[in-house]
Amino acid sequence: MKRIIIFDFNRTLYDPDSKALIPNAHKILKYSRVKGFELYLITRAEGFRKELLDNLGIKHYFREVIFTNDKKKKDFQKILQKKDVEVRSSFVVGDRAWKEIAIGNSLGFKTIWVKRGKFQNELPRKAQEYPTHMVEELREIISLI
Repeated sequence: MKRIIIFDFNRTLYDPDSKALIPNAHKILKYSRVKGFELYLITRAEGFRKELLDNLGIKHYFREVIFTNDKKKKDFQKILQKKDVEVRSSFVVGDRAWKEIAIGNSLGFKTIWVKRGKFQNELPRKAQEYPTHMVEELREIISLI
């Protein structure tokens, strides 16, 4: 069975305000692959996002990139349908407790909330929105996976 990590893009790996990768994004993606995880990216289908992933030099890290209009549970389930995934040893990493973290928890993933930036004060309202782990900097993920 495979261990996977599903990453969110905006404000988790990429800062749209500075138009640059979050510090240590390459390091985290490379380290995750070295540790044996298959990586997936779920991101909103806006603007030139496909070209941006190429230009940032991170697209090659991902087994699959899923572009969606609004991240829903079904987008995450698509990944699970294709693979023999060990969900309890896999992660969802995102910056929104109300979105990625809640969905990841509902599917049985370990979740990592990158609590920084625009949504850092979007605190969990329901039990399902509480992450397994919380970090303030992306580099902290290394000690969790």
